[in-house]
Parts: sequence; structure tokens; C-alpha cells
Amino acid sequence: MSERDDRPEDVTGASDDASVPPEDQPSDEEAWREIVENYGDRPTLEDEPVSTGLFEKRIDIVETVDEPDPYDDMWRDDDEGYVPPPPPPLPKPTPARLLAWIGVLGAPVAVLALIVVTQITGEHFNSWVIGGLVAAFIAGFVYLLVTMPSEPRDPWDDGARV
Repeated sequence: MSERDDRPEDVTGASDDASVPPEDQPSDEEAWREIVENYGDRPTLEDEPVSTGLFEKRIDIVETVDEPDPYDDMWRDDDEGYVPPPPPPLPKPTPARLLAWIGVLGAPVAVLALIVVTQITGEHFNSWVIGGLVAAFIAGFVYLLVTMPSEPRDPWDDGARV
């Protein structure tokens, strides 16, 4: 038996339950109905001073007139607006490095293309073609790995770019 069972029953109809609202306060349903009815309405501002607390400086609330936002011009895409600078030129790799990248990226694409052509036409390619593409991939990967710098260009460079 719990403590609640030991209490005498209230014959007046009042309840100890906190979920039942008192009669003088609006219920949740009435509060939601009021919110829904007034949804989208702008609150009216009263011209009363607002206390800032510590310094007790008087601030008057003034109704604002709909003025254009000066920051709206910043986001406009028109011909008279901001023109971004041209992008920086792409770096030019050395011929050996370019050939290595072609081997690393081009060889798998070529193998996939050969597989598709083989499936469509039924023609089989010599094994030296596939072997050459695999060798180009491995050679390019090894070259890029060996020539990769072990230290950053600048000792204080952590790689982040803004």
C-alpha cells in the first residue's frame, strides 16, 4: 500500500493532481487556441521605458517604419554588383609527374572502357594491353609516392588554407 492510499479521500472534489489546472488559469487547449488565432499577427509595442537593470538607463521603444534593409543589397545578383576576381591559374606539373597522373587515373578508366567494349562487341583484347595498363597504373603510383615531399614547403605550414 502506498502513501496515497493512506490519505483520506477528498469529498469536495478537489484534486491533489498537478495535471489538473486551477479554474482561474486558462487550460492548455484555450492557450493553444489563442496562439493559433493570433498566429502571424505582429505584437504591438508599447511606449514604456525598459529597465536595463544595473544602470537603470531609460530606453524608449519606438515603432519602426518598414525601411529597406541596407544589407539586402549585399545579396543581390545584378550586373552592377560585386564581380569576383578571376580564379588563379592551375599549377603546371612537370612532364614526368603529368605522365604519372595519367597512368594512375587513366589506366583504370581505360580498363573499364575495354571491359565494356568486350561485353558489347564480344571481341577479346590481348593480355599485353591489360598488362600494360596495370603496369602504367603501378608505375605512376610508385613514381608519385617516391617523389612526394616528406616535409612541408614552409615549416610553419599546417596545410590549412583560407
